Order: sequence, then structure tokens, then C-alpha cells
Amino acid sequence: MKTRLLFLLTLSVVCTLAFGQKKFSKITAADFATPKEAADSSVDAVRIYDIGETRFNATSTGFTLDTYVKVRIHILTEKGREYANREIVYRCNDKKPTSENDAVKGVEACSYNLVDGKVVKTAMEGKYEFKEKVNDYYYRLKFTIPEVKVGSIIEYKYEVSSPRCTEIPTWMIQHKEPVRYSYYCITIPEWFYYHVEGHGYAPIRHKQSSATLTVPTKSGAAIIMANKYVIEAENLRPFEKENLIYGQDDYAQRMDFELMNVRIPGQSYQSFTKSWKEVRYYLEEKADYLLHLKIKNPYADEMASLGLDGKTASQKASILFAFLKKKLKWDGKYALVSKNPLKAIKEGKGSNADLNFIYMAMLRDAGVTATPLLLRWRSHGRLPITYASIDKLDTFIVAFTDDNGALLFADTSADYGDINILPANLMAEGVLYNPDIAAKSSAAPTRGEIYDLSQIRGNTTTTRLNSILSPDGKINGQRINNHVGFNSLIYKENYHEVADSMALVEKIEKELGCKLGSFKVKNVEGVGRAVEERMRFTKDAVVDGDRIYFNPLVFPDEKKNWFTKPERVLPVEFPACQTTTITSVVTIPEGYELEEMPKNQIVKLEGYLAGVISFEMQDRNLITKYQNLMESTFIPAEKYDDLRKYWSDLLKVNSMMVGVKKK
Repeated sequence: MKTRLLFLLTLSVVCTLAFGQKKFSKITAADFATPKEAADSSVDAVRIYDIGETRFNATSTGFTLDTYVKVRIHILTEKGREYANREIVYRCNDKKPTSENDAVKGVEACSYNLVDGKVVKTAMEGKYEFKEKVNDYYYRLKFTIPEVKVGSIIEYKYEVSSPRCTEIPTWMIQHKEPVRYSYYCITIPEWFYYHVEGHGYAPIRHKQSSATLTVPTKSGAAIIMANKYVIEAENLRPFEKENLIYGQDDYAQRMDFELMNVRIPGQSYQSFTKSWKEVRYYLEEKADYLLHLKIKNPYADEMASLGLDGKTASQKASILFAFLKKKLKWDGKYALVSKNPLKAIKEGKGSNADLNFIYMAMLRDAGVTATPLLLRWRSHGRLPITYASIDKLDTFIVAFTDDNGALLFADTSADYGDINILPANLMAEGVLYNPDIAAKSSAAPTRGEIYDLSQIRGNTTTTRLNSILSPDGKINGQRINNHVGFNSLIYKENYHEVADSMALVEKIEKELGCKLGSFKVKNVEGVGRAVEERMRFTKDAVVDGDRIYFNPLVFPDEKKNWFTKPERVLPVEFPACQTTTITSVVTIPEGYELEEMPKNQIVKLEGYLAGVISFEMQDRNLITKYQNLMESTFIPAEKYDDLRKYWSDLLKVNSMMVGVKKK
């Protein structure tokens, strides 16, 4: 969405800010000494400084936004040589005039090496710089810094000039390598009001002060007030990629600027602050949502034979979901808007937006009121709660209310999906296009108008094991697994990733540490239905003289410790709320008895996780009942110590051994 700012005066704003308050001298031999960061073998480079400045400059038609960047990096390892290959992604549409596109200028780069005790500088020549088209909206400028070796120091700088002064670029303070010094300054004319928001966990210095800018005019010059922002940080740890986290970049240390309004003298007030109501209006008027939500159902005649009469809204939605998936293919693209949903009928495939509009037309004819849920991919982080922005949205899925008032969701991109069965990246945060649909719903937004789909319930795995322990230490038995909801989707995806049935059996045998006598799966094809998995197996127990030791669960639910690090900066996000239930019956041999009856146990992380295991002996049958309940997908960082203890206790429960001995 592009807005041009027009005003009557011819302006030329000059920002006199210098690069950084901390001065850096020319590189000397002393700078090549092995840095302290090299003690960490995982560190491939050190960002000595990262300096940026954004200036508002004026033209006859409006402001331009010019951002200057200068970086110095010390290369520490062979892998670190990759830092010599840099790229700058910028907006550029070949169909637009040059004045409406970004421009990258002033690219300079060089390497420094210590040769025979002297500093040798090698400047980058033009042949090492080239640009390539990313898509219709973006280009990428690439350059390679020459003569980069282990121990080299590289420097580069560039400028990006943009006609969109409504979009101050995010300043990334934290990077995947350590940052010794980060500095960014921007002076914003008083006519522009921005929401300035910091993200991340590391401490930074953020100073706001008043400043003045000289604005030349046709009749002379004018002095206008401005707000100067200075952001400074030192000795930042690397932003590490953690396991069990979505949208990692959302947690990196950075500063964001969101334009709220513009008040240029002599012009009308322009508000850029968006409410979700305004976003909905934009989609309705500019993205044809109003039109697409009224399209004719292309499958109206065929739906008559689907037996929808007398069915609940959720049953109808599930039947129509399966029907549509047989008719149309998803083309692998997610979209927020659709040019023409019905074009997918001719081509036999379309984006999720195309298919979802058709799906809503089918629901409408079936008497089910549905609306888009405007969504931000989970991998992109959370939706902002302080302001609404269409730029934060990636796609939409379908929301509708069941007969019982439950707010339910579906997306036609999911090959193994169904109602409330979504891919993990779509179990994200969203806002209803038509909030009236939830007026009588028992579901409530989690933050403002935002719904968090990661909290969808009903994802279960239920296991029943019946096995016999023989005196030679063999456990022979049958295991039946039933996977429902998100668990069924994940099972189907994993099942179809394996090349053939033989490879699948080998994979299961390796994972479970057993030999399979038979293996069958039901409902593993297509959408919706719960998966049933049956297997007969043989597994070894531990024989020690006249004693035999075995795990009463036979196959533990959890075996891996995900939380070995002593501390963690980021929160933990599990894929989905889910419940695992295992009932295991092990018949012990005649003439044997339990050495000691195992104790019932409960482990809890209150409000988040709970694990329960109990035991009962009936004749020669040891009956073990186990449940692992994940009540919330999001565990805040301050709960990490508690999470580590919980997981350690849960693993002990799962690895428990029971002994039997001859009488």
C-alpha cells in the first residue's frame, strides 16, 4: 500500500548527524589480534560495529527516506568467510517509474589483511557487484568482497533511497554474530508522528531529544522542529536460533517505526494509524473481498448429492472440505487476496485464498455463515496489539461458528487437514474479517481482537498396549494408536515422507527399538479422519539372572531432552495443545512376582504441562496408565528453569524400569 505525500513548498531537508557517537580509528596491526569472542567455537565472525543513519530529504513531490549503513566485521573461521558475500534486498517494480522505486547507491567495500606485519587493503571493484530480480516487487543487489581469509577484517557501506517515507526500515541491533557496537540515529520532522517500538531482551540505550532542521523554501529558509532518536548498544550476544520457537526473528533486538499521522502545514491531516476496522475496509474496497464473498458457488448442483440435510454446521463444513479437496488442488501458494477465485475452477488449482473463497461460497449455500480470519504466519511472529497493519498479514483462513457456538477454523491448503486441523504455520494469530460472526460464540479473542489458533484443543494420541513378558526376556504384544486432530495431520505427513512400506517399517523399528511382526494403518490417505495404527511387535527386556527388568510403558512417550542448556533467553513454543494417553497391560510370566510395586507419580508445570502415571496389579497383569497433557503452547522465558525440571521429571517417568523375579 503506497501513499505519496504532496506539499506546496519545495523542500530540501539536511540532517547533519554524524555516524555514531563512538569513534573508530583506522585499522592497525593491533586490530588483527585474536578477539575474546574466538574462545567460543560456534562464533564465525564478530561485528565490530554496525552503524546506521536515516535522513528525511525532500523533493518537489514529497520526502524521500535515505538510509546509510556502515559495517565492520572480523572473520574468525573458514565458515566466516561467507560474510564476504553480502546482499541488499530492495523494492523495485520494472513497470513503475524510477521515482517510485528504491535505489541502492554508494556501495563501497574492502578487505583488510595483515601481511608481514603490515595492513593491506583490497578494495572491491565493480565486477564483484551485480543485481538480480527476486520477483515483480523486489530486486537483490549482491556483492562479494575480495581477498577475504580467516583473520580478515571487512568493511562495507551503502545507501538505500526510498520514496516511501511512510516506511522507516527496521534497525536490527542483534545479529547471528556477536555485535560489539550498534548505533542508529534518525531525526524525524515534527510533521511526522511515528510509533517507535523496541523488541528483544538485551539492554539498549534509547534517547529521544528535540532538534531542528533547516528547510529551504522558495522565499528563503524555514526552521522546523524535529524529534531525534538515538539507539545505541554494546557487547550484544549472538541471536541464537533456538529449538521449539516460531518466528525467531520476532524476538531479536531491534527497533521498529510505525507511521501514525502526517501534519504538513497547508495540507490536510493524513492519518496512517490503522484500526482493524480500517484494514477490513481496505480489503473490502481495494482487494475485492466484498465481491469475492458473493461469488456464485460453482458446485451448487453437485452438493445436492452430499447428504447435508440434518447435519450440524461442523459436519457440513467437514463434508464440503473433503469434497473441495477432491475437486481442486492447492498450488502451494498462500495469499491474502485473490484476483479471481473462480479462475481456479478452470485451472484445477489455486492459492489458498482462491480455494478458501470458493469454500466459503459452498458453506454459504449449505447454510453455514463463514468469514475470513486474517492471519499472520506463525513463523513471522505475533500480530501487534498496539496498532493494526495490513503489512503484518500474510494470508487468511476460513472461520465459522458451529451450532453449539464454537468458533471453528479450516484452510483448504491442508492436504491432510479438516475442521480445526491446520498446518503448524497457520496455527497462528488472526483477526476476524467479520467480527459479528463471533457474537454468539463461546470462543473469545486472546489479545484485543486477536485470536491465537495455537490454543486449539482436541489434538490427541491414544495408545493401547497388550503384551506378554516371557521368561527369556522377550516382550511380545500388540500396540494400537489413534491420532486425532493436529496429531493425525502430522502422522500423515510423516507417513507419506517415507519412500515405501519397507522403509517405513525399518524406520519404526529403529525408533521403537523393536521388531515388527505386522503393521497396518487405517485412514492415512486424504483429509480429516483420525488415523489408526496397529502393530504386533517383539521387544527385548533386560535379563539379570533370575530377574527381568522392563519399562511398564513398553514404548516411552518422551525420550529426548530438548532443554539441556542451563539458561534460555527466548520463550518455548510447542506446536499444539495436545494430550497423549497410554494404557499398557503387561502380563508377567507364571512363577514371577514384582520386586516392588512402582509408585504413582504426578509432575506439573502449573497452567502449562502435566504428566501423570499410575499402576495397578490384577492377577499377573501390570496395568499402567499414563497421560501427558499440554495445556498451553507458549512457555515464557522466565519459566525456563521450571520447564527444565518438569521435563527432567517427565523423562524419569518415561524411562522408569520395573523388575520381576522368580518366586
